[in-house]
Amino acid sequence: MHIAHAENIHIHLPAGFALSTPLSACLEGSAAVMPIPSSEDLAIHTMGHGEYWAGQGGHFICTLPAMHGLPARHLIAAAEENECTWGKGGEDVPGAASQYDGKANTAALVAHGGHPAAEWAATYEANGLTDFYLPSRLELLMCYLAAPQLFKKEGYYWSSSQCSRSYAWCQDFELGGSSSRVKDNELRARPVRTIQL
Repeated sequence: MHIAHAENIHIHLPAGFALSTPLSACLEGSAAVMPIPSSEDLAIHTMGHGEYWAGQGGHFICTLPAMHGLPARHLIAAAEENECTWGKGGEDVPGAASQYDGKANTAALVAHGGHPAAEWAATYEANGLTDFYLPSRLELLMCYLAAPQLFKKEGYYWSSSQCSRSYAWCQDFELGGSSSRVKDNELRARPVRTIQL
């Protein structure tokens, strides 16, 4: 395998191995510090866009780089979806307008109350994981760009990004358009979660 051509690389380290362990300590091989991992302990594999990631609550979408104050992270979309409204129109929800941070948007919407799509996503659970949220506009666009086959083509999917007092951003998976819809429209919602790198 040519690592240079792999899109996503996941390295599994042996239990107890910390990335902060000094290299010299590993090279000494002191059992009191940490033994040198064998080649069998280090497993490298690639994950395809849209591939189900066992034990991680859904399908791998992509790896997002660090940007706009957010860390680099793997984006995972749940296998299930729901149809619901975004919330009531005519009211501004402070803290729910980020185009990038779906987790912060969802927390603001849940704290404010009366936002079915965000509330459903925040209570979603899979593989014992409960850190799901309604994706931001960017995260939902990345779902379209990296793994559109996982989503239905007719209709739209809600993002957690508020557009205005009466509208919120949503994503089409047939033609790829990102647009806004009235908050009390009933559209699809798909929870996501991230793994920080």
